[in-house]
Amino acid sequence: MKTSDDKNELFVVVDKNDKIIGYKTRGECHSNKNLMHRGAGVMIFNDKGEVLLQKRSRTKDLYPGYFTISSAGHVNKGESYEKTAKREMLEEIGIKTKITFYSKFLYEDEHETEMDTIYTATHNGPFKNDKNEVEYVQFIPKEKLLKMQKKLSPFAIKSFQELGWL
Repeated sequence: MKTSDDKNELFVVVDKNDKIIGYKTRGECHSNKNLMHRGAGVMIFNDKGEVLLQKRSRTKDLYPGYFTISSAGHVNKGESYEKTAKREMLEEIGIKTKITFYSKFLYEDEHETEMDTIYTATHNGPFKNDKNEVEYVQFIPKEKLLKMQKKLSPFAIKSFQELGWL
């Protein structure tokens, strides 16, 4: 499958205590669940308390076309979780805003195992989507999120469970 993701991007591989044990490529980490790697995401809320959902590009290597949290990505070699969250927000949806740490959790699906952090932020837009990453974004209320779980990526479901929205 043709993807817009760089399979050679270096991810930070960690143990179950989140201690760095090495670096492996995106391709390796997404094909070996034993390579636990770091990820970071941001859930952006507007002044109405709605959350910004991102519809993933159809060229993503995992869960193309699914909805996910506002912005998220993998921690690269030399980055902190917070730096990654801010970078991904700028790269994917074109904004810089203050973020607040919310939680850290273990995420597993059929493809990968991640140690993830979630940050929250408030921003009303506008947003400038990177079309290689994001088809579009939209704010939705909690009630609508509850009705669209089948369209959410497994990571989004886990993240919204952490937040207490699902």
